[in-house]
Amino acid sequence: MKRILAVVLIFSLFCFSLGSLSTKAATTEKDSIKTASELQNKLTSYLKTANPKTDGEVEKVVSDFYKDNNVDKKITSSFDNTGLPNIEYSEGTSENNAINIDKYIDENVDKGNFVEKKVNDNVSVIFTNSPVYFIESTEETLTLPNTNKNGVMRLAASRYKNTKTVTHRYTAKSWVGLTLFKLGVKGYFSYNGSKVKPHLNDAWYTRGTLSIWQVSGWHKGTYTKGSNYAEVYGRGNFHYGFEVKGVGLVIQDKYFKVYLSSNAKGKVSKHTTIR
Repeated sequence: MKRILAVVLIFSLFCFSLGSLSTKAATTEKDSIKTASELQNKLTSYLKTANPKTDGEVEKVVSDFYKDNNVDKKITSSFDNTGLPNIEYSEGTSENNAINIDKYIDENVDKGNFVEKKVNDNVSVIFTNSPVYFIESTEETLTLPNTNKNGVMRLAASRYKNTKTVTHRYTAKSWVGLTLFKLGVKGYFSYNGSKVKPHLNDAWYTRGTLSIWQVSGWHKGTYTKGSNYAEVYGRGNFHYGFEVKGVGLVIQDKYFKVYLSSNAKGKVSKHTTIR
């Protein structure tokens, strides 16, 4: 996988003001961050020093960072007030309106609109020109062989190799460190060079403690197309809201899909689409 634990999940039509999100001054003195570039560099350096490898470790490091640093609310004054900047929206949920998050981020990084900071092979952060940044996290573990109750490998399973079990998460955070949402999928694939089979462990969504939203039609499952393509996925329709002291963001109803795919050679990729 090319970008393991890379930051990302960008939700559409944010109407977001961080003026009311500034936290009260702490009783102990903290470093004050006054510019976007300073926040990007300090947070990235903090993450690199801690070198987190799992989603739980990333969350702890980010939490510790905001305990040690104050973010000036003026930092957001020059931001685009959308959660999915540099894109024109269309009504409806057709395939033509689907947004490939990986492609969208790569294009905006190339144009200089977004800044991608690689922390290590497992973690990257993408800072956007909106008051939201994204963390895309992936963990890999060995997949145990398919055996019967006596521990003997099943004949059919012995003809296939298993990929590693991949857990992939997308997390959106505000500039003051609040988690807006997180999506995840976990699974692996069996392959033999001519055919691939998907195996889903789980797919889920969680929200930040201050998020107000509804989810309908959440579904997790597997999908195959021919013998050379398979998916494990989680998908659903989301209506997100986020409010603090009467000011916040609203994300209109959108369809989200987070998934892993593999071919018959066992090459696994991670994806997120929004429409």
